[in-house]
Parts: sequence; C-alpha cells; structure tokens
Amino acid sequence: MNFIKQIERMQLLVKLVKSRRTGSPDDLADRLGISRRQLYVYLDYLKDYGLEICFSRTENSFVYCDEKEIVIDLNIKVLDVREMHSIVGGKKQKIFFPCYFSARSRHILVA
Repeated sequence: MNFIKQIERMQLLVKLVKSRRTGSPDDLADRLGISRRQLYVYLDYLKDYGLEICFSRTENSFVYCDEKEIVIDLNIKVLDVREMHSIVGGKKQKIFFPCYFSARSRHILVA
C-alpha cells in the first residue's frame, strides 16, 4: 500500500500546485505527511519529467514555472483468470498470493 500512498501524495501535490494553494514548503510537507526534505525529492521527481515547479513568495505557494501540467492516473481493477494469464504472457506462474497486482504508469505533459 506504500506505492498507492505515494501516488495519492503526488496527486495531492499536483492538485495544490495547480490551484496555487500549497502554502510554505513546511506547510505543504505537513499537509502531505512528509518531511520538507522529502517534499523536495517529490518536486525533483516531477522535474525529471520536464515539469518546472518554483515557489512564489508573493503568492506563498508553489506554482508551475511554465505552461506544462502533469496528469497522474491510478486505476485499480479486479482481474479475471484470462486477464491474469495475458499479463504474464500466458506463462503459468507459481501463485504465491491469491491475487495479482499490475501497475502501469502513464505521464502526460500538457502544454
């Protein structure tokens, strides 16, 4: 569930930056439930995808420095047996857990 929590944090971060309601770096880190240092790790991660985020002192908020925006989408779906086999390429696998988890990442930069 740690992965899902990180995605939820990233979604909240992107939403707050877009609406220019982050507050100070300390406030934002508290709101996300992370340290200030980890907040900057998240911002660097977004920067790796080409998204520039900077802090505006006049607005007391992080803002997008350019016209780009990111969409972070997470879908959770219960799979039937045919779908489970197609994910592993039809190969029979030993089942260690009675469920399958598949994660796909889709990043869309909108200009």
